Amino acid sequence: MIRLTVYILLALSIALLASWFASNPGQVMITWQEWEIRFSTAVLIFLVVIYTGLLWAAIWVMRKLNIFAYFSDPKRLAAKRAKGERDLDQGWSAYALEDYKEAIKFGLRAKSILGESGGVLRLLASASLKKGEDKNPYLERLKASPASAPWVLSQELGHSLEQQSWSAAVPMVQDMLKSHPHNKSLLKLDFLLSARLGNWQVAKAALEKAIREKGTLNPGEQKHFPAVIDYCLALEEKAAGNKNESLRLVKLALKNDPSFAPAALLGARVCIEQDNKKEAEKILGAIWKVNPNIEVAELLAELYPLESSGETFRRLKKVTESAPTFSESHHLMADAAIAAEHWPDAHRALEAVINSDQASKRTYQTLALLERKQKNDQVASDKLLEKSERAPSDNHWVCSSCQKSPTHYTPVCEKCGAFDKISWFRR
Repeated sequence: MIRLTVYILLALSIALLASWFASNPGQVMITWQEWEIRFSTAVLIFLVVIYTGLLWAAIWVMRKLNIFAYFSDPKRLAAKRAKGERDLDQGWSAYALEDYKEAIKFGLRAKSILGESGGVLRLLASASLKKGEDKNPYLERLKASPASAPWVLSQELGHSLEQQSWSAAVPMVQDMLKSHPHNKSLLKLDFLLSARLGNWQVAKAALEKAIREKGTLNPGEQKHFPAVIDYCLALEEKAAGNKNESLRLVKLALKNDPSFAPAALLGARVCIEQDNKKEAEKILGAIWKVNPNIEVAELLAELYPLESSGETFRRLKKVTESAPTFSESHHLMADAAIAAEHWPDAHRALEAVINSDQASKRTYQTLALLERKQKNDQVASDKLLEKSERAPSDNHWVCSSCQKSPTHYTPVCEKCGAFDKISWFRR
């Protein structure tokens, strides 16, 4: 009874609607370029009904012929996916060969088949970054995914590091540390970036975090890096006039790394300014035993300007005898002996360098000076000077990052900006 009532109401509604359209025949107009088509609303409804019927009939035929099964066939889908994976592999191969345009082409092909999967978007984002494109929508899509966001930050970080944009890289590292606070690579990088920028207090705090996370730094770095940072802080304190604090930091640096010569040089200079030359001599003597260099030698030689050349010779002889294997000791001894006119001692010192295969330009230049001072033999001196031109270079400061040779040690290389890469080079 209810169904019959519904059908009657539906028939009445259709009849009323048809009657209304008959009395109010609207017009439909379609215009395209110079063409114009006009027909009534009733004709439009008729066409819609016809179109719906044809569409339903087409779907019915496709179902009968099982055409939908073709598109959902597992074998066909697997083959299609395999093609997408091949395109993706070819894209990464092109990326590895630095053909970024080709990588993007294969990445877009893979995207049309595989969709915006993480692997596809990472390829497109990486290639776009390498091409230096201003807009990189793939990074934004990856960043929206919590699983891919760290990868995006690492790519942006890598790009900043390649461009040597250290100040831009710091906040990226700190953002990544919020979600990965125990990541060893990030902890070390956080310290190194702050050090490159010369933010020594920030670098010290970052270094302490890195040391607390076991395995972040090797045992040598755990001793050496704190020494370098304390040395840098000591430089700042000395510049500010806080000599006692500067000396305290120097001693702390040498406690961590007793072979760190720049700290010893700074400590000795602070002691000299405080008129405490005995303490300066003690610091310089200790570093000479483990890591002598030309700057330490010069400071030792000039420590007591009022003493005689003989007194200087005797004082330096004790220092050099504490480190007999270093060529710096023999050179310092030869210089002091020539100044004091102790010719046999000068000869023995220079012969020791030559016999140990450590002879350098300075060795033959000093021998030439000895010939002039002792024998006034200019001919022999000239021959030795010619030999010095062919001799290996002297021991010197060198940056292992850019291979430049600065005059003095600096914690950050002035040429390439690398942190703690300058060291005293011995052949």
